[in-house]
Amino acid sequence: MTAHNCIVVTFAESSKAYEALSDIRQATQADRIIVPAAIIAEREPDGHLHLAEGADARIGNGAFSGGLIGMVIGILGGPLGILLGWGAGALAGGFVDIERVNRAETAIGEFSSRLPAGTTAIFAEAREYAPEVLDGLVAPLDGVVVRRPAAEVLAELEAAQEAAKAAHREATRVMRQERRQERKENWDERIARLKERFHRQG
Repeated sequence: MTAHNCIVVTFAESSKAYEALSDIRQATQADRIIVPAAIIAEREPDGHLHLAEGADARIGNGAFSGGLIGMVIGILGGPLGILLGWGAGALAGGFVDIERVNRAETAIGEFSSRLPAGTTAIFAEAREYAPEVLDGLVAPLDGVVVRRPAAEVLAELEAAQEAAKAAHREATRVMRQERRQERKENWDERIARLKERFHRQG
């Protein structure tokens, strides 16, 4: 039996992230762990996540646009994540925002709170026979592991999508209401001006 997890391993030094990913690749080839997708990303000062390029910065191909890891990275660095309190842009503002995300007690919130500006991380989807394998690979490199069940992360992404739809519906409703109010005000103004003209002519 394997545990299907979404994993973020953070490093203070980017070079150690590359070294760790190389060790993870070797462990995958030795069938000690199954990692269909992994990629190195760095949190930039403005809060966005920059994905590293090159074959030495990833495991798996094409898994980052539509796969679980790609969606996690997308929400952590994008406007929807900020809207829901997960986004890096919000975290770049200061410690108070990080505390707020921590209190959310969500998997993606925890991932985000562990990624302050300047941090390099390995994002990975993995099936683990035992957590000690990955933990043992990254511990000598001062890597800090956060793992959450992939099913839990997927459920949060689905909930985030529904929240985004609801927010869009509410924004659309408010805009329509404001437009109706604006039209009403314009109508009233036009009637008032017309009345004034008739009054003058009379």
